[in-house]
Amino acid sequence: MKKNYFFIFLLFTLFFNAQNKLTDSLAAVLGQTTNPSERTQLLNRISDSYKTSDPNAMQKFAHEALGLAKKTNNVKEEVLAYQNLGTSGIILGNYRKALQYFDLTEKKLTNLNRADRETREILAKTFGSKGIIYSEQNDYSKALGNDFKAMNIYEDTNNEAQLSKIYNNIGVIYQSIGDKEKALHYFLKSYTLQKNIGAASLGAVCSNIGLIYLDKKLPEKAKAFFDEGLDEFRKNPSTRDLGELYNSLSQYYISKRQPEKAKEYLLKAEETFKSIDDKFGLSNTYLFLSRICFNENRLDKSLELANKSLAISKKLNLPETNVKSEELLSMIFDRKDNKEQALIHLKNYNGEKEKLLKTENAKERIKTELNFEFERQKIEQKEKTDREKMKWYFGFLMLLILLTGIFFFFRNKEREKTILLQKQLAEFQHKALHLQMNPHFVFNCLAAISSFIMQNDKEEAIKYLAKFSKLMRLTLDFSKESLITIDKEIESLKNYLELEQLRFNRKFDFEISKDPLIEDDTALPSLLLQPYIENAVIHGVVPKEGKGFIGIRFEQTEESLICEIEDNGIGIEISKKLKENSVNIHKSMAMDISQKRLETLEKLEKKKVNLTIRELKGADGAVQGTRVLLELPLEYIKN
Repeated sequence: MKKNYFFIFLLFTLFFNAQNKLTDSLAAVLGQTTNPSERTQLLNRISDSYKTSDPNAMQKFAHEALGLAKKTNNVKEEVLAYQNLGTSGIILGNYRKALQYFDLTEKKLTNLNRADRETREILAKTFGSKGIIYSEQNDYSKALGNDFKAMNIYEDTNNEAQLSKIYNNIGVIYQSIGDKEKALHYFLKSYTLQKNIGAASLGAVCSNIGLIYLDKKLPEKAKAFFDEGLDEFRKNPSTRDLGELYNSLSQYYISKRQPEKAKEYLLKAEETFKSIDDKFGLSNTYLFLSRICFNENRLDKSLELANKSLAISKKLNLPETNVKSEELLSMIFDRKDNKEQALIHLKNYNGEKEKLLKTENAKERIKTELNFEFERQKIEQKEKTDREKMKWYFGFLMLLILLTGIFFFFRNKEREKTILLQKQLAEFQHKALHLQMNPHFVFNCLAAISSFIMQNDKEEAIKYLAKFSKLMRLTLDFSKESLITIDKEIESLKNYLELEQLRFNRKFDFEISKDPLIEDDTALPSLLLQPYIENAVIHGVVPKEGKGFIGIRFEQTEESLICEIEDNGIGIEISKKLKENSVNIHKSMAMDISQKRLETLEKLEKKKVNLTIRELKGADGAVQGTRVLLELPLEYIKN
């Protein structure tokens, strides 16, 4: 084991030598640079290069960079200087000062371009650093809030390296409040990401995962991750994280009842933390060493170490360590038969325990809040995925409908060659007319439904897409039949008019009524009325000022089915004048073919078909609309 330790020490020596060479080269460039902007950048870079070796030197160069940045009004370098000062404050355990620097960083960033990637990532780093401080001060709600802010920015910028660190920090928070499952969830996310990108900080997350498994009473699984962490630190040294791993390994060996092995790692941890003056890590190291000495009955040494741990934990305001240190001190003095001091520390222990209990209660409350937040995020993510799926579904469905229409168009086109009889030709003319008229209507409906989707009005989009799909299905069904029942015709017209209402933004209302005496199996030629109703919409109520209305009524005499279409639109004469100023081949062709179809039906059925179209006027001669009256011979659907 000594050889391994020597090997790690050798790696650290090489790493720090490399860092020193980098620092020396930067310092050499600094000595030759007189440009204030370049000097500020170099000072910040030199400060950053000391973050793994000398936090005091890091502060010194950051202060110098800050002064120069302020003189030259260089906001960006001023922000980086505050960032370096805050980071060094964390390492030195001066959290209050570190928070002040990070708050200044956040404030200064408001003056920069928040859309700039570099600026956003500096902001994310600031949030992450504040998260570390609040986490170590047991203010988990604030810690998680800052970490989630950092996480969102790094996810947007796709910065996998920093994102993996934030996942690790979030895992630490959940671990601190006792939510081991969520902690492990984020640690493993970090582990997977760091494995994929070969991150230098993989050792730290291995250490954290190992500690979770140790708490879950899975020591061998924990040891596997601890060993992987040691291997990673040999490749990518990180002083503070290595010290934490040594502390964790000591607890593994305590669980295996090997105190000497545990002590060996704790002494390594002490040396490691001392090298960077990491007081937070030392507080746990001294506490763990004190317990071992207490179990060995080396009471004086145990007392010395427990007092060291307590002094640090009080300075850093670490409630849990305060409780454990006071309890251990009471036990030490009790064994030394110093009842007075034992009682003092017992009272201190009870007092600290009450404080810790409040903290634990706060942790439970925070845990509940975080569970809610976690579930909310899962629901939001699922809804986002569902929305994306729905968009693809709508797009695919629209394409399918369009392709279906084209398919039937060409299929019926081919059928034209084989149809010879006059009645079959008349039916084909009806289908060709419908398919000719349909694309104009289809594309307008699809455009309107697409608008709802773009506006994220999911309910309205689904509603009208269902109506559109139903109309298309009915249309395709009707195109195969020469006769349909009156109820199906009414259903088709209702769907058509509702879609036209959508298309023209509720420009008109409509009403369809049927005489109760009309039998359910009464039939009429399929899609015969649609061109006249379309004409009432386009040339009647749409050009009208104000709200329009279309009434459709079906009545029956002894020999005839009477269909009446009445609108309160602009009338026939004004409509003709408007048509003269526009080219509308589609509408004129539809009406011409409809007229020819009626004539063909009359010849084929050898029964009279009457069509009357007249303009409605009031008593004062003012135009009140148009009425279309169609009288068809009674026909029935045969089963």
